[in-house]
Amino acid sequence: MNRTVETAEHPAHTARTGAKPHRRMGIRGKLICYLAVFVSVLLVVLWLFQIVFLEDVYRNIKVNEIYNTADTIKRQVQGTAGRTTGLGTLTDKLSASSQICISVLNSSMRSVSDGSVNTCYSVGAESSCFVHSNVTLSFASDFLRMKFLTAVRQSGEVYFRDMSPDAAGTSAGKTGGTTFGPTQTPTVTAARETAMLYVEYFEAGDEGFYLILNSKVTPVSATVNTLQYELVIISVLFIIAAVIMAVILSRNISAPIIKINTSAKQLAEGDYNTVFEGDGYEEIADLRDTLNYAAGELSKIEGFRRELIANVSHDLRTPLTMITGYAEVMRDLPGENTPENVQVIIDEGSRLTTLVNDLLDLSKLQSGTTTLQKTVFSLTDCVTAIIGRYQKLKENDGYDITFTYDRDVYVEGDYSKLGQVIYNLVNNAISYTGEDKRVAITQTVIPAAPGDKSGEHVRISVRDTGMGISKENLEYIWDRYFKENKTHKRAVVGTGLGLSIVKGVLQMHGAQFGVETSEDPVDHGSTFWFEMETVEELEEEL
Repeated sequence: MNRTVETAEHPAHTARTGAKPHRRMGIRGKLICYLAVFVSVLLVVLWLFQIVFLEDVYRNIKVNEIYNTADTIKRQVQGTAGRTTGLGTLTDKLSASSQICISVLNSSMRSVSDGSVNTCYSVGAESSCFVHSNVTLSFASDFLRMKFLTAVRQSGEVYFRDMSPDAAGTSAGKTGGTTFGPTQTPTVTAARETAMLYVEYFEAGDEGFYLILNSKVTPVSATVNTLQYELVIISVLFIIAAVIMAVILSRNISAPIIKINTSAKQLAEGDYNTVFEGDGYEEIADLRDTLNYAAGELSKIEGFRRELIANVSHDLRTPLTMITGYAEVMRDLPGENTPENVQVIIDEGSRLTTLVNDLLDLSKLQSGTTTLQKTVFSLTDCVTAIIGRYQKLKENDGYDITFTYDRDVYVEGDYSKLGQVIYNLVNNAISYTGEDKRVAITQTVIPAAPGDKSGEHVRISVRDTGMGISKENLEYIWDRYFKENKTHKRAVVGTGLGLSIVKGVLQMHGAQFGVETSEDPVDHGSTFWFEMETVEELEEEL
């Protein structure tokens, strides 16, 4: 069955297939689009509020001013229980600040707002408002006004009327409406039709009061024309500024990204010495540092990989060469078919098998396909049994391998895998120990700390007397492919891949591990250790 694999567009892929990659919009284009949309929305909002809704907004503001002024006067009068002392000063202040004609009458329809009550804010010399329509006459002598105010009092509602041409003929209260007959509605001339009239009857103490407010509504057509002209200029300036800003921002943002992209292509082609450059923004600087770190790590891994291939090739070639050489000697020379020569071939074959097995184990650990078969066993007996394998090495080559412990300790884990850990640590110590050929293995029981729920632990330490590990390489000693001594030598025992296997197995067991080393000329050497939680010995079933 055929399978189709989707791949991302890449220059090399495009060159092979001849297909044209889909061109996406760049940062510069997107910034221009975003700023164009932003400026367009901003200009539309400005046109709506400054041109289309200007008159409505203006009228709403005037309505709010009238109601707020009325509330202020009512609170003043009601707060003094109907006394009107100082009321004229307040009405003068409110009239001047809001350009509203104000009159306060008592229940007898006589003015009680002492002050400049005759000041009219209507436009034009011949214009006059409802309050000042006839300043020589009082409301008491004006029959129509008396009738109108009486009707307002009887209705019990606020009388508010917009006497502008587009709102003429309407009258409404603040929360409801009351319509008066033609003879009850105040007569307003054409010059006064751009105005708002507010009339309310309220009580304070034992006295009733009429509150009359009249405010002009100035035509905004001239203002609209002025604003239209200004907004055209503002729109052009905003568009030009948006384009310039988009070009500058896109250049500052895209320039370091283009540099980083160029370096990334070099890295993809295998140039691990490439340096990523880019600055100006925190995110770009972080990306630059991350890519430089990644390039450095890839360079190290590539170097380790090449060293591994060279070292493994050396370890494979040596036993194969010896097996071939001894076999040819035994074939061609009479009397060379001896047990000693056969044993050399067997030993080298075993070494070759061990190397292949270690490579397979390392590959399984790194791929995560290895599973653990956990049991409870004596870690002390496991170490003792592994040391017994080196008896021949101790007798023939003079190695001094010791194991110090105070009691048997049991752990839960994979017996064969943990045995491989101990075996590899001992092999590593044998390969790198000093001229005295001493390897010391120590078992230490660490009691549980107060409040520690994990219980006591056991530490297995393997110490050699070699030259130690340099500080700059100490953090990489467990890494795959890493080798402290760049000059490869054939291990006395093992294959040289032990520490990578040790790391993988101990991580699967959740064990703590590490290395302590010293390059001191007198007291040098390295100590590899790992710790596991102890368990109780299982009783044998009868």
